[in-house]
Amino acid sequence: MRFTVLRINLGENQVGSEDVDDPRIHGIIDYGIELHEDLGTHSIDPYDPRNVVVMGMGPFAGSVLPGAHRLMFFFRSPLYGTLFPSAMGGAAYVFKNVGVDFVTFEGRAEKPVVVVLFNDGNNVRVELHEIELEKIIEIWRGYKGEEGVYALTQYLIDTFGERFDFEYRIAVVGPASLNSNYGAIFSQALRKGKRLVGSEDWAARGGSGSVLLRAHNVIGIIFGGKPRKRNFPGEDISNFKTAKEIVEGVHKKPYNEIIAEKTTKYRFNPKLNTGGTFGGNYPAEGDFVPILNWQMPYIPKEDRIKIHEAIMKYYWEPFNEEAIKPRNWTTCGEPCPVVCKKYRNGRHVEYEPYEANGPLSGSIYLRASDISVHAVDSMGFDAIEFGGTAAWVLELIHRDVLKPEEVGLSDKPEFTTKALLDRPDETSEKNAKLVAELAHRIAFAENEVARILGLGKRKASVIFDERFKDRLGYGESFKDYAVFTPLGEDGEITPTMYWAIGNYIPLPVQGRYWTFYQFGVFLEPEELAQKIIASALWEFWYDNVGWCRFHRGWMKPVLKALFMDAYGENIDMEEHAREQMKRLISYAKKAGYTPVFWDSMRVIDLIAKGSEEFGNERWAERFKIDKVGTAKEYLERVLDAYSEELGVEWRL
Repeated sequence: MRFTVLRINLGENQVGSEDVDDPRIHGIIDYGIELHEDLGTHSIDPYDPRNVVVMGMGPFAGSVLPGAHRLMFFFRSPLYGTLFPSAMGGAAYVFKNVGVDFVTFEGRAEKPVVVVLFNDGNNVRVELHEIELEKIIEIWRGYKGEEGVYALTQYLIDTFGERFDFEYRIAVVGPASLNSNYGAIFSQALRKGKRLVGSEDWAARGGSGSVLLRAHNVIGIIFGGKPRKRNFPGEDISNFKTAKEIVEGVHKKPYNEIIAEKTTKYRFNPKLNTGGTFGGNYPAEGDFVPILNWQMPYIPKEDRIKIHEAIMKYYWEPFNEEAIKPRNWTTCGEPCPVVCKKYRNGRHVEYEPYEANGPLSGSIYLRASDISVHAVDSMGFDAIEFGGTAAWVLELIHRDVLKPEEVGLSDKPEFTTKALLDRPDETSEKNAKLVAELAHRIAFAENEVARILGLGKRKASVIFDERFKDRLGYGESFKDYAVFTPLGEDGEITPTMYWAIGNYIPLPVQGRYWTFYQFGVFLEPEELAQKIIASALWEFWYDNVGWCRFHRGWMKPVLKALFMDAYGENIDMEEHAREQMKRLISYAKKAGYTPVFWDSMRVIDLIAKGSEEFGNERWAERFKIDKVGTAKEYLERVLDAYSEELGVEWRL
């Protein structure tokens, strides 16, 4: 397939354009793998300017089909250690007007720059605008009553907005990208130059913002252009009638009916009278919901049930009253009937950020978590990664393993089930404020411990184990209180917010949904491996073509037909995904990031207790006899089966 690439070398201040026509490249991930292989980025530091960041849209952006406009970022992660995809919902709806498919950022600008990409109706224009770092930090600390990514976004609107007589969008990083390995890229849909409430979205996982800023010195990207019609070489799927016929031809059902049926959870579920990930997940998870830094294995089930009941009362019910009932629903920026973005009091509310920086971090009161989540978002963190870090730090302080003053916090947290149940509002507010304080300390690297925490839990633990070894028990590590999926000697990523065994398996891509993430299920290792692969092969495709995974229920069986009808490409979907998975594995191995056994006792306990809680009596009995040995055997068998099925060597 043919794609147009805009290559920006920030170090040499050069811009070039090329058409790539390669039968192996069908999307952003395909191109990114090819480029990183050619450049040999496995042998360099992730913050080396040669760690190219690929930003791009998929081959179906410009169609009328909902969900086809995710903007993808692909790079080598400073956190997980290997190649990583990160997705930003809706932003490609504006990016398509630039007139290119992919943009690559290579080299490092001498000073921080805002990259402006736009099409004036005739040509693609690229401008680099320098801003002194001191000025950026000043804006991050406060501009027009806001801070961080929100302040920088508003500053760029005020500075550049009047120049454009067309739709544009802004993506920025925050101070988290300057001082941590888990900074994100933030973007909010704009309407007539105003930020659209509730439409925020992020390319967050893996440290995309950290690489963009620290490898390339890019603090923001402004993109847009005069409206452009995409030319599909085959059937014109920018035409509603044509696209509708393709979808109905596959599903044998009316177009509107099939889309509504397959996206019920994200729009509105009449059975639960709620919608969105926040509304749907809490009733479903029950007492398996992650709380208090993943301490579920040590909390009696009856207490977990009480905590869940409190979450439903103080977290879920207010969300429904303030977001669902008044129908405060919007999109990520592209026309979409699902309107999955739910908001209240001017704040977008999504499950993962509000879970990681809420119940996981000791807050079950929604208005309290507004404080922590907004601070974490403002600072520009990957909210999942930060929430996992914050929960870990709060537990360490609660246990007197770290001291509040060392971290730069004003008080000790209330980090017990009793405190949450006896005083849910006071306890939640106290903990949420501490999370907000921690976000600022790490984002601005305000003390030595905060700078260390910016490395991530696993890397920080190595330093803390030496510095504070007198505070640990014999054979104990700071890692034992942390929950992360490890890769290689120092790779790590916080799993998504589900007590799911597949979330802890070291895979070439983790921390997103390239795994089997069903909570409450303990499968035989060989079956788990099969389900991981089955999920990953299609998650690869959603990212490769930049399609919102909320639409996967109807889109998955249609994708092959779309390639055939719109491009005349007959693709063996599964075979291509398998080959690309093998290339991702090959790259990870060259980079030195291969599977390792869990080096956190908390993770081992989550897996051991999971076997009991999720009803696998045979494995539960084995874990009781030899917890660590059984965990190692389980992981070995999962990875052995994974390797056999994919035809790779990805074993302990």
